[in-house]
Amino acid sequence: MINIIKYNGNKINIVGLIEELQDYLIEIDPLKRLTRLPKYGEVYIDNLLEKIKNQDGVIYIAEIDNMPVGMIAGVFEEQTDLDKLECIPSKPARILELIVNEKYRNQSIGSLLMNKIEEHFKEKGADIIRVEVFEPNKNTHNFYSKSGYEDRSIDMVKKIIV
Repeated sequence: MINIIKYNGNKINIVGLIEELQDYLIEIDPLKRLTRLPKYGEVYIDNLLEKIKNQDGVIYIAEIDNMPVGMIAGVFEEQTDLDKLECIPSKPARILELIVNEKYRNQSIGSLLMNKIEEHFKEKGADIIRVEVFEPNKNTHNFYSKSGYEDRSIDMVKKIIV
């Protein structure tokens, strides 16, 4: 049975998930620019928790038999004065992370987490949700597309050989 619960403050439960995600991104990075140094997971989660605290965010954990197998984290973003000049007034939310342990993928856990955070954002008045996807991560891009998300902007990079 899959349970979706609000994050309860136990960092140990989510550090492993974020490290697993980073290891996967390193593996698929065609430019081989990503890495994971010691303490990465701990420092990343501390930073994520600070964003959650400061930006009215939330983390949900997917558990099976009280073991975390996935997580989703998201925050509200403030529209800057410049944003308000070039975009309609909005209450945007952003999904910062979505991770499902490899062993538990293709069991609808990602969809359950997405539904939970979208419901949370909707209840708090969000009118748009943004998410960033690492381009080589085609499976995740397809997942978001099937969930109703559309490509909006593309960040391109060129490696300079010295």
